[in-house]
Amino acid sequence: MNERFKKDTLLIGAVAGTIAKVIQDAIGFIIITFFLPTYINCVRIAGGLLLTPNEMMSGGFWPSLLGFQIDLIVSIVVGIISVLILQHWGHDYYLFKGAMIGLVCWVLLYIVLSKLLSSVYPFGSILHAEISFIKHITYGIVLTWVAVWFGKLSDNRV
Repeated sequence: MNERFKKDTLLIGAVAGTIAKVIQDAIGFIIITFFLPTYINCVRIAGGLLLTPNEMMSGGFWPSLLGFQIDLIVSIVVGIISVLILQHWGHDYYLFKGAMIGLVCWVLLYIVLSKLLSSVYPFGSILHAEISFIKHITYGIVLTWVAVWFGKLSDNRV
């Protein structure tokens, strides 16, 4: 493993987490805007840590921005942890590992912690849960793909 890759773990994890989160939230925005306005995405759940359900479900700019900021910070932390996982267990099958990371995030963050910490949490809709399931798998795959790609880019610049 290249020494620079180890040194840039925080940067690579932060960039990978940010890119993966922007893609995941863009998909959520499209779903809410064009198909399912009541969809409870991660931005709404994150904003529900500080705001009421009515404020978050209104879809206003400021509540959405606050939810995105909180969600982005969580994603950066997940990105850094994911890079550490890849460093420890290797880059082989990184897309599969990314899917597993996404699923762990889905269970721990979307299902468990949203019920415990947020005033906005997923209610009993199978459609919402399945959309979130697919979005979290996509998030994990993008996260590890970007981390590995960015790590290789850093290796080439040594």
